[in-house]
Amino acid sequence: MKACSFSLSLIVLALACFASTAQTPTKAAWTTKFTSPIDWQRIHSLGYIIVSTGEGLYAINPDDGKIMWENKNFAALDPSLYEEIEGTEFIAVARPTARESTLRMQAIIDVMSGITVFDSDKEGIGILSRHVMPRSGKLLIIGASKSNLTATLFMYDIRSGSLLWKNDELFKVASEGKGFLAKLQAGIQSLSNLQGLIAEPVEIDDKSMLVTHPGYFMRINTATGDVMWKNSIERAFEGRVLFSPYRENVVYLGTGIESESGSGVTTTSSSSNEPPKFYYNLYYAFDLASGKPLWKAPAKEQDRLNEVIMHERGIIVCPLSSRKPTINLVDYETGEMLWGKKGKGITAQGSVVSYIPTEKGILITTGFDNAFTNKGEEYYLNVLDVNAGALRYEKSVKLKGDIVSTELTPMGLLFTTTREVNILDINSGTLLWQQSIEAGGPATGDNVRPFPVGASADKLYVYSPKESAVFEIDKKAGVHRKLNGTPIKFEGKELPRAIDVVNDGLVLYSEQNMMKLSFSGSVLYQKYYPAPREPGLVRALRMAEAVRAAYIGVAASTYAAAFGDVAAKTSDETVRALSSEVSNAYGHLGNAAFAYSANAMRAFNARFKASQNTPAFLMMMTTKEPKGNRLIQVDKASGMIENTIDIKNDREPEYDVDQIFGHLYYRPSSSEIVCYKLDGGHSGE
Repeated sequence: MKACSFSLSLIVLALACFASTAQTPTKAAWTTKFTSPIDWQRIHSLGYIIVSTGEGLYAINPDDGKIMWENKNFAALDPSLYEEIEGTEFIAVARPTARESTLRMQAIIDVMSGITVFDSDKEGIGILSRHVMPRSGKLLIIGASKSNLTATLFMYDIRSGSLLWKNDELFKVASEGKGFLAKLQAGIQSLSNLQGLIAEPVEIDDKSMLVTHPGYFMRINTATGDVMWKNSIERAFEGRVLFSPYRENVVYLGTGIESESGSGVTTTSSSSNEPPKFYYNLYYAFDLASGKPLWKAPAKEQDRLNEVIMHERGIIVCPLSSRKPTINLVDYETGEMLWGKKGKGITAQGSVVSYIPTEKGILITTGFDNAFTNKGEEYYLNVLDVNAGALRYEKSVKLKGDIVSTELTPMGLLFTTTREVNILDINSGTLLWQQSIEAGGPATGDNVRPFPVGASADKLYVYSPKESAVFEIDKKAGVHRKLNGTPIKFEGKELPRAIDVVNDGLVLYSEQNMMKLSFSGSVLYQKYYPAPREPGLVRALRMAEAVRAAYIGVAASTYAAAFGDVAAKTSDETVRALSSEVSNAYGHLGNAAFAYSANAMRAFNARFKASQNTPAFLMMMTTKEPKGNRLIQVDKASGMIENTIDIKNDREPEYDVDQIFGHLYYRPSSSEIVCYKLDGGHSGE
């Protein structure tokens, strides 16, 4: 079966049901033909279509279908070797290497111009890690040349591709002592240093950056490669560079350490034959100008590196653990741990997954994996009193289901999980409503029922499968009401999976159903249309649901986790593969930093702004005899079909939908791409 390709420009594709009135097929906006069959296609996050054939790699302009550039060096490219460098206008194309090889060989290409700004084959450099430096317009490569297996820094001009400088002295280890054993030990340490960075470089200004290697933390002149200062750190596998608004000219570094021995909480490996691993995290403070350590010793806390909150009273560290970790406060001046008995911290009901500062303290949501009850992860709410160094509620508020979102309102914390919606009274630590709005238990084989929500500025709407009703929540007043008197029923044993808030009501839809309610609860229309019988058609569209949130960015981590969960639980091999692809593609976005050039940033901003609006239409796959299958664009306002695209009897269609631009790219034959430009704009929120 052909793999359905995905892109960051995909927006919500819903399998809805619509009227079957006769429609004139939509005319193609443009057609691009290739001289050899297309192997695969992708939509770059900036909207360009990347196409691979047996003759080369191409980029297509989405406006007119013209080929922007071609690269014959990457013919018949394995799609697994293609990668978009997140937050930039660059793509990386890896060259096949042995799987066990530490050093990757790859080229970096500007997606707008097609210029190869770096090619490791040409430079003779294997890549450990790569980093775009937007402020200085440079590309930092950590790698090693074929003739010298020592980790080396290479700095390139990102526009011309020219090498500016290299430094192979930073990670070299001088032998202490004489003789063969001393040299051997130094050599082993040098090979150990053959690793990439454990944190992204941080540009302090146009002329310098902070670099975090597993064994070193240093400030480097980006123009010359000269070391301004360098400090050794305990060897770590992860790091995070931190700054506090309450301390100027100081840089903090948090690191994660793994050990085969130690005290405190352990994390066992996936294999019972391997010994358990012990984790702890360290925190350092350095003078930004000189690099001088400001504490006698780094602050230490057990478990994995997680949330770090910079507060005026100190640094609040919230480690990650599968059990119940401790939260602690690090003194800015001394690095001492201040909370709990003898500075050992205060025990939380799980790891902090999110936090919101309030007048009463820091409202924290914690997650705890209850392995003893085999119930999976449990979530709790509490308020951290920073002045007292304690949790305000003696007993944390336990939530039903997995946390989805939280929002601070005048009446308290409005929270949504996969199973309930309610408001926490921050003053008392109790729930505002005696009975939550609930999804109810599973009615099918699914572990969790769909529990869709939609939001406007002052209202939240949620569909409850338990009540077969939509509830309207007034965020300011802290009250809710049921909108519909008659239970909502979708055909085909489906349940609503999404809610869009539009100007004159709510649009609820599932895979094959669509309904519109007024804000008073009356049904404005309800549509249903059976899906094509071929399961491949349905699976391809199903995986596109909710990917629009990935482009928005702030919800990307949540959706990546959701798709990853689908991949882990489903028995459908196609869905599992596609779910994993979506999870891997979008999981980085929630924390992505942007390193676009001025031209690319303009393109990104235009697409980002468009993605914030709710599309005025949905798309679905239907079947109509005797013509066969077709894609349909349906207006949310009326439920009527606006455009149709016939795919006839193509049972495994290859297509991408970019609803930010309103384009659909369909491959009717093996060597051509046809673009259909969809109308409909965006509806009001």
